[in-house]
Amino acid sequence: MLTSTRFFRYFLPLVLLSTILVACSPNARKQKFLARGDQDFQAGKYSEALISYGRALQLDPRSPEIHYKLGQTHLKMHTWASAYQELKRTVDLQPQNWKAQLALGELELAGSKRQEAKERALLILKNNPKDADAQMLLSNADAALGNWSDALAEGKDAIDMAADRSVLYLSLGRLEAQAKPPIPKEAEQNFKKAQALDPQSDAPLFALGEFYQQQKRWTDAEKAFKDAVQLNPKSVTARASLAGLYFAVGQPAQAEQVLSEAKEQLSKDPAAYRLLGESYIIRGENAKALTEFQALAAKYPDDLVVRQTYAQLLILANRIDEASTQVAEIMKKSPQDPQALVLKGQILERQNKPDEAIPLLQQALKSTPDNAWGHYHLGLAFSEKSEMQQAEAQWREAVRLRPGLSEAWVALARIAVLQSDWRQLEDISKNLQQNSPTAIEGYLFYATARMNQGDAASAEKVLTALEQKLPNSPVPYINLAQLRGAQKRWNDAESYYKQALARDPNAIDAIAGLAAVQIASGNSAEASNFIAAQVARNPNAAALLLLQGQLFLQSKQPTQAEAAFSKAVDLEPKNVPAIVLLARTRASLDQSEKAIADFKRASELAPKDVPIYVYLGSQYEKIGDWQSARDTYQKALAIQPDDAYAANNLAYILLEHGGDVNVALTLAHTGRRGLPNLPNSADTLGWAYYHTGAYSSAAPLFESAVKAVPDNQTYRYHLGLAYGKLKDIARAKAELEKAISVDPKSPIADQARQAISSMKES
Repeated sequence: MLTSTRFFRYFLPLVLLSTILVACSPNARKQKFLARGDQDFQAGKYSEALISYGRALQLDPRSPEIHYKLGQTHLKMHTWASAYQELKRTVDLQPQNWKAQLALGELELAGSKRQEAKERALLILKNNPKDADAQMLLSNADAALGNWSDALAEGKDAIDMAADRSVLYLSLGRLEAQAKPPIPKEAEQNFKKAQALDPQSDAPLFALGEFYQQQKRWTDAEKAFKDAVQLNPKSVTARASLAGLYFAVGQPAQAEQVLSEAKEQLSKDPAAYRLLGESYIIRGENAKALTEFQALAAKYPDDLVVRQTYAQLLILANRIDEASTQVAEIMKKSPQDPQALVLKGQILERQNKPDEAIPLLQQALKSTPDNAWGHYHLGLAFSEKSEMQQAEAQWREAVRLRPGLSEAWVALARIAVLQSDWRQLEDISKNLQQNSPTAIEGYLFYATARMNQGDAASAEKVLTALEQKLPNSPVPYINLAQLRGAQKRWNDAESYYKQALARDPNAIDAIAGLAAVQIASGNSAEASNFIAAQVARNPNAAALLLLQGQLFLQSKQPTQAEAAFSKAVDLEPKNVPAIVLLARTRASLDQSEKAIADFKRASELAPKDVPIYVYLGSQYEKIGDWQSARDTYQKALAIQPDDAYAANNLAYILLEHGGDVNVALTLAHTGRRGLPNLPNSADTLGWAYYHTGAYSSAAPLFESAVKAVPDNQTYRYHLGLAYGKLKDIARAKAELEKAISVDPKSPIADQARQAISSMKES
């Protein structure tokens, strides 16, 4: 008994320990997380499911089952890029997971990877010849590739494989409706067959409604959508489709009534009560949308999407303080919410704080890498810092993830314009037209691209079509005027600008263009009077004051220009171009201290703008503050090491004020490479060679500078010194005498006399 008791005493702890070890094993923990994820997935809690599946994956990173579950969850959350990655990993680990292969093929087709989708469908069918879903994927892929005959035959084969499945008739009907040419009779029959097979589903009614709407059979479409609402009163899609029909036929009041009823009758369904506000956003009625979402935010304070949308609308309305309050409240409840971080990043962008915006946006994208809007705004933040390569990369990722994001396409187009890359601009404009056909920028950029490639006829054709499409917009007329201006057809250009102004008297591009045309055609006085009248009509428009100031500069009236620019800056204190124009005007008036203050102010608002530092450095040079000039040029080169102006000017300062001669020579070479036709860069490089003792290299550069600007005293002086070092005393004295004659009382004249005197002594 003692032995038995002792054995039992020792055995019991071992059993307990074994049980604990089993319970805490990685596999058990994995199964626990999977079970929790499955439970959340079934309950529609996809974010929570994602977390649980992610923890399971940490315990078993090569599990195809977990990758597949993650892929399914991302599909439910519409995070397509992440779904694609997880499903791709699934089939890499488990090629015979045909459900994953099918889902991956459908994603490839949706992402315009048509050939890849077709090949995946063929792979599935090779192993599962009777898989109707794979057969329909093949059909849809061939349709996307333009192989309509094959697509329709393959769709019929899919139905032969499973003639009792309503969804297959829907797919074939859609193909027949979209075919080239369409087969409307057969399409309608297939939609009705789908309805007969599944009379309790509203999907066939939607398909019929869309088909009738496409055929402009408005009454039939209305009936189909109303039947869908009656069949499933809780269907948000049915009500949205009916409202969309009313918008399409020009009955917005009836559409809004449908959406208002959805909000009232389905008041517990977020998708329903958001519909009206979202319709305003889609139609570009942001003021109405803002009012609607303000009311929704008050009624549904826990609806994160409503709060986020409200904050976004506040940002777009430039009501930044109110938006900041909303975002702060969102982040109290969900500090790491990616969308809230994107909103906060936008606010910081608006506040000219890109250095603070960038890490927030990067943090948001770390958790939601397929957030196209986040990539777009990260690109904007980089562009504010003049980091255009990073900005372009973010915008390209944005359009890859969401081809219909017109804002990102427009941003890419503007980069192409700045680089004068007209072929690239043409490609971007075509993508913009294809993915956002309602965005007029696509047509305008295309016209610009063709015009700059010498194809004015194509540009005119597009703009004329746009003129007919948007008869009340000034935009087509402005662009037609610019086309005529490029052709020097001044009368036509003036006519188009006037037509643009008849549609929008405040269109600044039309005002500026008309004034430019008047000047180009020799009517400067008329241009001045025109701009003066515009300013008198709208005296607080900074853009008009900038135009007036530039006209004053052209007519050599810098004092009046200063007054115009100064008022523009008072009206818009953060308008960097206005501040720079004011500073340059004051510099021309020898108001160096004021100019320096203005340039410093501009550099604080645009800390990556290299030309501002170059202007500022030149003003420091003008007042003899060499240390500040040197520091300023060094700041410019820290941002853009190959900036020729900054390199040239810094090299000269180093040579004149005790800097490293070898560093100066390197900088002078940079300046000369960037400014090969500028006499000043020739003189600076020559002066650097002179200081290193390379007189035979220096002299030709000085000769080039003197030839370009014969009356420049410094160039003559330097050339005379170089001839002296080369023992060509006669030519040296001749050049030094010419230097003295330019300004006999200047310090350089005194130095030239001393140089001549030393030559006499030798």
